[in-house]
Amino acid sequence: MPKILVSRKISDLAEEKLKKEFDVKLNLKDEPIPESELIKIINEYDGMISTGFDKIGINFFNNLNGKLKIVAQVGVGYDNISIKAAEQKKIKVTNTPNVLNEAVAETTILLILAASRRVGEAYNLVRSDNWKNQKPDLTKFMIGNSVTGKTLGIIGMGRIGRIAAKSAKAFGMKIIYYNRNKLSEDLEDGARYYSDLNSMLPECDFVSIHTPATPETKHILNASTISLLPRHSVVINTSRGSTIDDDALIDALENKKIYAAGLDVFNNEPNLDKRYTKLDNCFVLPHIGSATHETRLAMSMMAVDNIYCFFNNKPLISEVI
Repeated sequence: MPKILVSRKISDLAEEKLKKEFDVKLNLKDEPIPESELIKIINEYDGMISTGFDKIGINFFNNLNGKLKIVAQVGVGYDNISIKAAEQKKIKVTNTPNVLNEAVAETTILLILAASRRVGEAYNLVRSDNWKNQKPDLTKFMIGNSVTGKTLGIIGMGRIGRIAAKSAKAFGMKIIYYNRNKLSEDLEDGARYYSDLNSMLPECDFVSIHTPATPETKHILNASTISLLPRHSVVINTSRGSTIDDDALIDALENKKIYAAGLDVFNNEPNLDKRYTKLDNCFVLPHIGSATHETRLAMSMMAVDNIYCFFNNKPLISEVI
């Protein structure tokens, strides 16, 4: 019976399903396994269920003795895994795409509304009991920007980008998008395509990033591209922190070169650049885009199903390599 290591706590139902088929080592206390410890123990296992918190780099793969055959990641992103090293060692890597699309798109809308309507500032005002000290000024007190009728520019019109666009249209937003390729008319659903990012950005009241973390998307929003945005614009990111140059975005927020930002992801998270937390015009969340009961269960189940398929010689559900 194959031995499977589960690096973090996953949904109860998924753990129960896994235990029926395999010899399983669960992490019920949900204590992170340090990289050095993971490297030490991994050669006891035939398969592993990992999360984005695990560092599965070149050192990990160089230490393998040939027993490990598959790493099933719980998450759509897999930038914590050295894919090239996995390929060289002929180890399968899977992820959990699509099951989290709706949850991440919902978080995108949440950030659009929160950043434009100054929800972070307003919430803190009530929580700190400072509301009563504010002058009730009709034209200045907590005045934000409406989203109705505004233009949302989407960078990366994949499944999540398209669901976010559909929801934004319910608020009367106009959709434009930048993508590697123009989509078919039915997938565009009325959105206008830009083949050049620099041409799209000046048209954006809001810009939302929905790309994977790749060398091409690293710092796709940087000093140069951010400078093309209108002063009233809002930057939204639910993709990966690496898509934004922190210095450039923080400078733009501090100096009011743009209106606001809503961010769920960061470089070097959870150790994000502390300047973000001091900005009134930046609404921040702790990478909770897929954090719903339904979504995390579906993600856990998909990882387990990939393990099951591999060891039963069935086609993998969501193969990365």
